[in-house]
Amino acid sequence: MEDQINAAEKAKSISAEICKWSGGVFGILFGLGFFFAEVQKNDLKSMPWWKPISAFVAGAAVSAHGSNVASNKRTSELIALLVRSTNSASELPIAKTPEYSDLLEDSDNQ
Repeated sequence: MEDQINAAEKAKSISAEICKWSGGVFGILFGLGFFFAEVQKNDLKSMPWWKPISAFVAGAAVSAHGSNVASNKRTSELIALLVRSTNSASELPIAKTPEYSDLLEDSDNQ
């Protein structure tokens, strides 16, 4: 059971990994590309800063989405494991306990 829990905690999603890496790499590359393109055209005082900053923010948003997807994947794996263990525990035979009756106290069959 512990192995299954560890596997569920380390579950990975290919799309999540793609989002995390592409968001980081392309956000930085496009941000730096916009920055150097604007630096070559203008001086730093008149440069429109929104272009490189928006590229960095967009890359961070895509990377954060990938992190959320990975977290959701792990959570769903752990919930599925919990449901399976709960279902298998409910199928176990229950030992019948004798019912208590206070009628036995008054009789000779104690």
